[in-house]
Amino acid sequence: MSEPDLAREEAAAGRAADMLEQPRPRRRQEFEETLARTAEARGAEAGSKLPRASLWGDALHRYRRNKASVVAAFAFLALLAFVIFVPMLSNEDPDAIDFSQQYQSPSWQHPFGTDQFGRDLLIRTALGGRVSFAIGFTATFTIMIVGILYGSTAGFFGGQVDNVLMRFLDALYGLPYLPFAILVTVIAGTVTFWTMVVALTIASWFTAARVVRGQVITLKQNDYVRAAYAVGARAPRVLYRHLLINTLGVIIVFVFLELPGVILGEAFLSFLGLGISPPAASWGTLAQDGYTAYAEHPYIIVIPSMCIAWLILSAFFIADGLRDALDPRTKET
Repeated sequence: MSEPDLAREEAAAGRAADMLEQPRPRRRQEFEETLARTAEARGAEAGSKLPRASLWGDALHRYRRNKASVVAAFAFLALLAFVIFVPMLSNEDPDAIDFSQQYQSPSWQHPFGTDQFGRDLLIRTALGGRVSFAIGFTATFTIMIVGILYGSTAGFFGGQVDNVLMRFLDALYGLPYLPFAILVTVIAGTVTFWTMVVALTIASWFTAARVVRGQVITLKQNDYVRAAYAVGARAPRVLYRHLLINTLGVIIVFVFLELPGVILGEAFLSFLGLGISPPAASWGTLAQDGYTAYAEHPYIIVIPSMCIAWLILSAFFIADGLRDALDPRTKET
């Protein structure tokens, strides 16, 4: 190959090398800029506040994933709204007697019909629901208060205190629930709201006490309780701040498990004629009124019975969802 040809080839090779080397600084500059932006973004993320997770927020998230419990919660709230707002929005007098309107079948004027005295059953069912809800929640919270005080005392102090209190509780377990409640109402004579609450509470707090005692015995073995004692915390603070607070989830679940039993017990006593004295009425007394006319007018007993069943089923499903939501062992990883 001649020298001119070699010179031309070397010149072409040089130009090709220049073309290959020319983009390199630009690509390197773009790469360095990308690294810088990534570093700035990571730095901003590192300096930002992390989202805080809470027990109740996590529990609400898990509860919402249980579709049956969510439907039950809406059903429970709908029934509660019915008993609260229907009497407020209606102009009917629940105690007005009109024998010309007695035993009217459900219609637009009287959606639930009328009873033997011509009283509108829609309003009486809503007002009876208020009484049943009030008795149920009051008796349930009373049961929980007595059970928490008794069970936490036994579980926290342990030893001879625990033995004496639990042996006494074992003796009380021999008291039959409904017969003892019947005895209380018979002795009281005139049954009022608070008489019914006492009758339903006096033989119902034993299981709550056992549940709370077991939780306290389990929790007081944890390291954070020993640490609280190590820094000088007194026994009442440890019991309230570190033990009872951590049993709150179990207590909430137990409330919705106990509520149906209390309302069913009140309905049973009222059905036997031992319920709230007239003119006040509960779902149990409405069902008892409908029992005498069941053959000809079944709606009188069916409507309050359906309300009781609605409340019991929704409360049980809510309790099931709360149990799964508040139990950390059910948390998916």
